[in-house]
Amino acid sequence: MGRVIGLLFIAAIGVSFAVLFTLGDKQHTITPQANGERWYRIEQNGRHLGFMHNTHAEQTQTTHINYRAPEAPPVVIHQRLQFADQPPFSLQRAAYSQRIGDQYSVVSVHKIAADPTHRYTATILRNNSVNQTEFAGSLTLADLYSVERWLQSDPEPGSTLRAPYPDFEKLQVSYREHRLLNKDSEGYELTGASPDSITQTRLDRNFMPIKLTMAGRYDVRLSNQESAVPQNAITKLPQPAIQKFGLDQALSRRHELEALELTVLGITTLPGIIVTQSGGLSASSAIAPPLHYVGEHIDYPIHHPKVQRLLMRFERSSDELVTAHNLVAFTHGQLSYVEHQYAGTVLTALELRRGECTDFADLYTTLARSLGLPARTVYGLAYDGEGSPGFRFHAWNEVYANDRWHSIDATWNQVSSDATHIPLSDEQYADLLRLREGQPLAFQLQAAHYRTAPTP
Repeated sequence: MGRVIGLLFIAAIGVSFAVLFTLGDKQHTITPQANGERWYRIEQNGRHLGFMHNTHAEQTQTTHINYRAPEAPPVVIHQRLQFADQPPFSLQRAAYSQRIGDQYSVVSVHKIAADPTHRYTATILRNNSVNQTEFAGSLTLADLYSVERWLQSDPEPGSTLRAPYPDFEKLQVSYREHRLLNKDSEGYELTGASPDSITQTRLDRNFMPIKLTMAGRYDVRLSNQESAVPQNAITKLPQPAIQKFGLDQALSRRHELEALELTVLGITTLPGIIVTQSGGLSASSAIAPPLHYVGEHIDYPIHHPKVQRLLMRFERSSDELVTAHNLVAFTHGQLSYVEHQYAGTVLTALELRRGECTDFADLYTTLARSLGLPARTVYGLAYDGEGSPGFRFHAWNEVYANDRWHSIDATWNQVSSDATHIPLSDEQYADLLRLREGQPLAFQLQAAHYRTAPTP
């Protein structure tokens, strides 16, 4: 699970990034704002993790994020957007780089000259491998400041706005919905439009972001350079997170489990009772639009020649679900499982011919999308019977075939994930990652239902 910790925090910071980076001075409408810079201090529960530095010079905007969460490798993110100097100030080129520990990805976007549809090409560098694809959608400087212009219109609390932003992981212009929680004489409170949004942003009356809080745990605060940049790098690694959550009795015939009922013991955001079933889906699958999980992604190089050559050896069926199931065994056969040796990228895993569960899951997502099947990587807990019984962090997949989502596990070569898989939300996953000795969490088996043995 080497990638998961860093990705969870990147996802949280990404919310602040989309808001803090685009909002500017009150005087800005469509033309560029005055040149300037802003520093933000990144904290977790009061602990200084790193900084975010935003600058605006003429038609160019840049952001530099540098932080290290306690349970994660260091992360460095750079983004640069350059817009035309004439109306409608369309995006001309962009660059985005992300480094998590030893793994890095770079995306370079260029507008295709004399193209009236405003199409862009994207060059992607993953460690030492390069490929090209299309960056979908278009963006103008006015688009980037749509949240600010919305607030200038004095909307009522409860109002929402769907605002575009450059999504370099999905390689497209995506949209995020914002809700105005409150406004007063000193400023505004914004959050995500979905009911389960865990992010809240405070702005002053000039629309300057002052503070962003994520789930009450991570804070991004307006600061100055001296206060924002950590004085000393982290020299002592924190105590590692608990790797296994105990179960009071062992499970036999795991692959034949149809359903499982567990009681959760301990203080956690997990529900008190968990009921799972074979092929069970994550809570978000019911509202997950398949079209959001197709196409090139910074982590899923579906158009890379190495991936395309690999798929030449795969025989596709006319039935989507048969294809999805056959792809499980095909993916499983490409890598050897190694514990705690995350390859880092799909292309690296293919080169090394090994990886951990995240590598298997990301490879399946990549191959499925290459075949036109919507797919995504899912994170959660799954049963581990070696030594004392319990549950460990794990990654698997959900794939959309024959008009519905299906849960599969390429690491364990399961065309229907067994009932010991417990998908977690980002908030639940982050909470479990922070548990330490002295903060026990365990499971108690209430019921286990197995498939009925076939009649001779």
